Amino acid sequence: MVRFKHRWILFQVNQDPVIENGQIVYPRTSLRLNDQMISRAIYNQIEIYYGQFGKGLGSVAVKWYNPDTRIGIMRIPRDYTNMYLSTMFYMNKVASVPCSISILRVSGTIIFVQTAAIEWDRTYYIREQEEAEKKGQHYSSAEKIEASKKQITSIS
Repeated sequence: MVRFKHRWILFQVNQDPVIENGQIVYPRTSLRLNDQMISRAIYNQIEIYYGQFGKGLGSVAVKWYNPDTRIGIMRIPRDYTNMYLSTMFYMNKVASVPCSISILRVSGTIIFVQTAAIEWDRTYYIREQEEAEKKGQHYSSAEKIEASKKQITSIS
């Protein structure tokens, strides 16, 4: 029996700035992306950069994506890690939305990627809570952190 080895990638989708009236504007809107859109975009980019050879080497599986924090976890074949990472590095849009993908962590086991994802989500929600408190608004980060942690730990 053959055992397929994988790499787990923690990534972040960054919205690219837009030029409006000769000024650079960093939009702070929701990207409205989901895990299927990201998987499909990476798979299509693999075909563009590496042709039929790259398309036939393996599948992309985005296991989890949080649209609030724009952090996701994906699984790729171990033997072609560099091919997938380079493709993600050169991507400039996902589903016609101008954005780029930053690689935050690559690991052979999901446990290290899960702990890093929990930390990223935690710091994001705490920062959001601090910004809301400065404005005098009520924002509970504890519930969102726990919900995110529960979703991340359920990935296998």
